[in-house]
Parts: sequence; structure tokens; C-alpha cells
Amino acid sequence: MGTEARHLVSVAVGAELERAGRSRHWLADRAGIDARRLSEALHGRDDFTVADLAAIAAALDVPVSALTPSADPPHR
Repeated sequence: MGTEARHLVSVAVGAELERAGRSRHWLADRAGIDARRLSEALHGRDDFTVADLAAIAAALDVPVSALTPSADPPHR
């Protein structure tokens, strides 16, 4: 995943986590992701896998698409 895409995904995951009012430790436990690796991915230093995003989406009760925003601005 490129740097820009990694950033967009980490921001989206962080925003959904904040919206849910849950902690990173809660998410790591609920999604079955190592807490340190989750932290690295949330800071944009590691990639989320497709399996990570599916588990995170399920834990936060959001569609996976909420965690994978488009890098392209909408066309008008």
C-alpha cells in the first residue's frame, strides 16, 4: 500500500474508533490484532491487511468501505 493510501486508511480507522468511543486496546482485543501492530498501523507505519480491516469493521459495526476511503476526490 502506498504512503497516501496507508494514511487515508489509518485516518479512517482512527475516526471510526473515536466515533465508537472505544480504545485501541479494546479494538485490538475485539479484532484479534496485536496491540502494538495496530498502533503502528494507526500511526501509518504499518499496513492494515484486508483481514485486519474486515475484523476492525466487524468490531466497530461499520462496513469495510467506511475504512477504505477513496483517494480520488469526487468529480463534479
